Amino acid sequence: MTAAVVFLLRHWRKILAVILLLLLLFASCEQQKQNAACPPGTGGISVNGPLAYPVDPSVEIGSGFETADRPDHHGVDFAVPLGSPAYALADGTVTAAQDQGVDGFGGWVVLSHVVDGKPLSTVYGHMDPGGVLVTVGQQVTAGQTIARTGNSGQSSGPHLHFEVHNSADRITQYAPIDPTPYLDAARKGTTATGDSSPDTNQQAAAADSVRDHNAAIVISTGKGMGVPDEGIVIALAVGLVESELRNLASEAVPESKQYPNDGVAPGDHASVGIMQQQAGMDYGTVAEIMDPAHSATEFYERLTATDYQSKDFTEAAADIQRPREDLRGKYGAREAEARDLFTRLQGVAPSGGTGTCSPNGGTPGQPTPPGDPGTGAAVVAAARSQIGRPYVWGGGDANGPTGTPAAGFDCSGLTLYAYAQATGGAVQLPHYTGDTSDPGQMGQGQPIADLSQAQAGDLLFFGADGTAEHVGIYAGGGQMIHAPTFQTSVTESPLADGGQLIGIRRYITQDSSGQAAAAAAAPTTGGQ
Repeated sequence: MTAAVVFLLRHWRKILAVILLLLLLFASCEQQKQNAACPPGTGGISVNGPLAYPVDPSVEIGSGFETADRPDHHGVDFAVPLGSPAYALADGTVTAAQDQGVDGFGGWVVLSHVVDGKPLSTVYGHMDPGGVLVTVGQQVTAGQTIARTGNSGQSSGPHLHFEVHNSADRITQYAPIDPTPYLDAARKGTTATGDSSPDTNQQAAAADSVRDHNAAIVISTGKGMGVPDEGIVIALAVGLVESELRNLASEAVPESKQYPNDGVAPGDHASVGIMQQQAGMDYGTVAEIMDPAHSATEFYERLTATDYQSKDFTEAAADIQRPREDLRGKYGAREAEARDLFTRLQGVAPSGGTGTCSPNGGTPGQPTPPGDPGTGAAVVAAARSQIGRPYVWGGGDANGPTGTPAAGFDCSGLTLYAYAQATGGAVQLPHYTGDTSDPGQMGQGQPIADLSQAQAGDLLFFGADGTAEHVGIYAGGGQMIHAPTFQTSVTESPLADGGQLIGIRRYITQDSSGQAAAAAAAPTTGGQ
């Protein structure tokens, strides 16, 4: 009998134990790899092109982007089994990674990309605790597994919520666009603007979303500056002419491509942004001009410094933009489109009419039917004009968004703003929600018994034990407009997003002549 055989016979139990231990360790590591916790943990799917489908490519979209029944749904949903892998759309950097506690999402991952030379960010939501597999600052590649799908947050079943934003970081600039073109491109193995690009209808839908977002910024900036509606319509027409209301970077200004943009123009001069303004000509730095709110402010300051209200529409716009003489008429050609855009986004038509900027019969800055001053429709319209503004704790006053690093609203700041604007200052609400026993917003106004009696413009209070922790503006149809919480923006969403409804208040009524009047218990002076 050889020495090796003798050794095996003598130590077979120890050898078997070592083998079993190794098998267990191997099996454990394989399981951890499935959870992306055992190095290298960078598994994913094969990618044919620069983009990857965020779930199994055989899975179709279940709930689409801003559909008729869910106009506030700023992404798409994929119904996939619990724990299914979620893949990065493109190469990028993790800017947020949290497996619980994210309002509405539970857990989420946010990635920053550059696709086709343009900054984009993507969102993957509803992860359960332990389902986020990446960390902030980590570099990821297209098709890499970044999370396991879950059912946390405001979710009715296991699924992945996926968003695409026209910004480098969804957290700092909320600019949702239709993800469908990118999803189609991922399936085809092309870029979203490649030879196998999505169909014209999909591209048009994405362009409309960008235009509406920037138009809302132009409108809210003008409202905050006290610019009459006619001036705001002029600004919209200028934006449509100059850039189709896209925040354009330029190849002629390389620095502009470093900032969030809606595309890069070839550029034959140094004009950038939605109004095509030039750095070095008192409009601000390139970085400032690439901020749509800044560009709009610069335009309004120049417009309101003139006697534009005595001029016709085309002349007022052209005197600010100063195009070639043969191009001055192009602004008036977009006037009707600008008015329609204002009306759709505000819910009311701009005051005034065609011709001069302030014709007889119109009061600049005040809405006209169907949103007469003091009506619930006017309150809703004022709130809708601020959709997309970031949540800022303590933000907002009667004149508009406030705060840093970006101007915005908290929940009660938005409601006091909407009422101040809709009533011409007749109803000034305090800047906190409160409860039924103090002078906060919930302690004033006319109590409404239940939701079946609520009207557009009523305030909805959410919380527990009679103490309001959140407030929104009822928009009708089970929807409200509100500023939810940190790292979100003013939005219109279902009432269920607010939590437990504990009270409804009405602050304006119509007197016998049809004029707006403060409700009996509503204040005419502000609180703290």
